[in-house]
This record gives sequence, C-alpha cells and structure tokens, in this order.
Amino acid sequence: MAITSLTYEPPVRRSSTRPSLDYDLLEAAVTLADEGRPLESLLKVFEHLLPTEKVPDLSKSAFSFTQGSSKVTTRIENDDLVITVPLVKVPSDGRGIAALRHVLTQISATGQLYQPRLGGEARDEIRLEFRDRLSRLHPAKILEVLRAMPAEADNNDDFLTGQFGAQPVDRGAITPLDDAELARAEAIWRSHWNDVEELLKECQRKRSMFFLNEMTAYALHRVSFSLPLGGFIGWKLGDAAATFNDSDVDPTKRETTLAKCAKEMKAVSSEDLRKSMGHASYAISPHADGTGSVLSGYIGPGNYTETIDRLRTTGKPFEAALALISTYNFLLSRYSWPEPIETKLKAGLEAASGKPWKEVANILVEHSKAMIEEFVDEDEDEDDDEASDENGDDEDSEEDGDE
Repeated sequence: MAITSLTYEPPVRRSSTRPSLDYDLLEAAVTLADEGRPLESLLKVFEHLLPTEKVPDLSKSAFSFTQGSSKVTTRIENDDLVITVPLVKVPSDGRGIAALRHVLTQISATGQLYQPRLGGEARDEIRLEFRDRLSRLHPAKILEVLRAMPAEADNNDDFLTGQFGAQPVDRGAITPLDDAELARAEAIWRSHWNDVEELLKECQRKRSMFFLNEMTAYALHRVSFSLPLGGFIGWKLGDAAATFNDSDVDPTKRETTLAKCAKEMKAVSSEDLRKSMGHASYAISPHADGTGSVLSGYIGPGNYTETIDRLRTTGKPFEAALALISTYNFLLSRYSWPEPIETKLKAGLEAASGKPWKEVANILVEHSKAMIEEFVDEDEDEDDDEASDENGDDEDSEEDGDE
C-alpha cells in the first residue's frame, strides 16, 4: 500500500541559538597581524569566534573549550602557537594498525594546516595538532584550524572506537538522553526508516530525479534535525549519505545505498541507539547562520518554488509536498535560526503532519509565502548562494525527468 502521509514529531535534539559574531573584531585581528602583533591578533580571533567565552592571556596560560566530543586546547610553547585535539588511544593489536591506516589515509593530508600526531607514554595516543611560529600567524589560518580540526576529530573518534576498538581520550562531555527522551527518539527513528523504505518504493516507480533528490535529502535531514545523533551510528549514516544524498552519483547506486542504509538503520538495537545519542555542547556553532536571505533562497520566489507550484497544480501533489517537507527539515537541520523563524518552520511541519499529499502541498505553499512576507525584507538578496546545499541542481530539474 502506497504511503499516504508523513508525520511530524517535535525534535528531541535541543535548539542551539548561534550568538552573533562581531566581524569588526576579525578585521581588527587582520590589522594587528599585519602590524606584527600576533598575540593580540590571536586574542581578537578568539573574541570573534567565541563571544561567550572568556579567553585568558595565552602567553601565561593555556585555553580550552569543548566542541561536541572534541576538547580543543590552545597554548604557547616558546615561539610557537600549538592547538591540539585528543582523538583516541589505539589498541596494541592488528586493529591498532588498521586504525592508524585510517587516520593516515582519511585524516592526514598534504598541505593541510593540522595533522595527526602520536603521543602518550606508549606512543599510542593520537591527537590532531596545529603548530606554527607566532611570527607566521594569520587570522585566516586560525579560523580554518578552529573550525575544521575539532569537527574532524568529532567526526572520526566514534568511528575509530566502534570500528577498531580504540579508546576515547579526554573527550568533551556529552549529556545522555533521559528515559523519556530516549523513548521518543527511538519512536521517531523506527517510524522514519519505515517511511523511507516506503518512499523508496515510490521513487523506484516514479523514476524521477526530482523525487529522488528530495527523498534522499529527507532521509538524512529529518533525522539530523530531530535527533541528537552522533556516535558510531551517526558516522555510518553520514558515510552512507555521502553517496545516497549526492546528486552527482549514479541514481541506481544512490537508491541501492539508501535501501541498504535503511535496512541497517532499522536493525539498530535500542542499546546501540542509546550509545549514539546525547546532547553535546559547542563553543563554536556547527550550524550556519539562518537569515532572511537564506530563507528566501530556498522557499522564496525562484525556479525551485515555481517547480513545486507547477507540480502541485498539475496533478503531482506528492512530489510538491515531499519537496517542501524535505526543505523545511533541511533548513531546521543545517541552520541556526532566530527563535521566531525556527518556531514558524516547526509550526509549518506540524500543520502538515499526517495530512494527505494534496493538502500538505497547499498548506506548505501558503505557509512558505507567509514566512517570506513576514521575515524577508524586500531588499534582501533572494539569490543567496548559501541556498545550494540540499537541492544541488534540483531547482532546474524537470519534475518528471527520467533517471
């Protein structure tokens, strides 16, 4: 029996408001670096990136902050700035060699500002490290390292522990879900992957690239918006999504990968799911700024919304409804929004929850127009180039394009 609706449940993942960043501080950092004042420049970079943190005099003491499961430490050693993130302690057997091979092939890279290093008494602890002379520092280097290196560690530590039996080292604290949160999270998880399997059957019948792109985006972003997923299960989902949610990959391979992923995700035990969920804290927001121009780029006037409206009015409300549900989930997954916009996006999904496709399409089309009218200024850039992550070239796709 064909799937007739999708149901919205309030997210278990906690909202995180991204503090406004002062870009005047970044400009000041560049000026200070040009004047040969690296320590003062470094302080301005930290004040820009971490407006809620109190940064000490780095010439006298180290400074640490938490980024998900990563603990980032900055210190001055002689004439060098050193930034480190502990990763894992590798086992002494063959799994340790396999773990090191993964680190060297997947994390280390020629020309990369930071690199993995071995340390500890037994030389079995891996950390990521950036080291450079103070005299060679530039704010652009520091920004790249502080944004990329903790995320690299956060994305790989659980894989290394789950796949190779490595042990965590000095991880950032992650708050486990309580029993009520875990019950809600598991219900969302089980229901979601059942829905994905049904959507996949529809996709294989329709043979539409537009439908495939929207379905794969929904498969990923519904989970990442709703659930505080990480751990080994989060890594496996992200690894599969790199294939099934990539519009440049062969469509058949994408469908096959998603089908395999959905089957594996449905088979995850309650205990493994619990281990892979928790509320993490981030000194630097992992989400991009949600702005009126971003909102307009996705659900404002343009090719994408014109395609959705055409589908809605030419007997294909299923495609139109799925596209809007997928886009709303994507916006809530990837961006940090001011509270009124976030609340409105969730309200749109709630209003459409459990409704037939035609009704969903009508509800969300009108809802998106109301959001643009309320939150987007007339002079805001409607072609914001940030609005390209989810759909790729979906907006130019024909609604019945053959794979």
